[in-house]
Amino acid sequence: MLRFKSITLAAAGLGLAAAGLLTGAGTAAAGGNGQQVTVSTRWSDQIRICGRNQADEQSCTGWIATPNAWTPLPGWWWKGELVIQGYQQENGEYRVGYCDVPPSQSDDWTKCNLYGTL
Repeated sequence: MLRFKSITLAAAGLGLAAAGLLTGAGTAAAGGNGQQVTVSTRWSDQIRICGRNQADEQSCTGWIATPNAWTPLPGWWWKGELVIQGYQQENGEYRVGYCDVPPSQSDDWTKCNLYGTL
């Protein structure tokens, strides 16, 4: 009987741990509590984004290559003002741009058009 009780408690503990992982910060629902962004650049070879995520925590991406006119960042959910840093390898210079992301909207993507800045 004692062995059955400890197995049951262990299984229950694993179930709660798994539920905690699934309900952690997680992703935002489409269009609510944060948006994914796509960034338009011309000058930058790489960008890095810092701002508030869907869990209202300050967060930053690593440096991301920007080989195309628009660079989508799927899986990162943002809200509020973002600071977007651009870096150009040729001259080693950095630039900064800003983008306001609404916490909710009908779509789950916000376009940050920084073509003239970054």
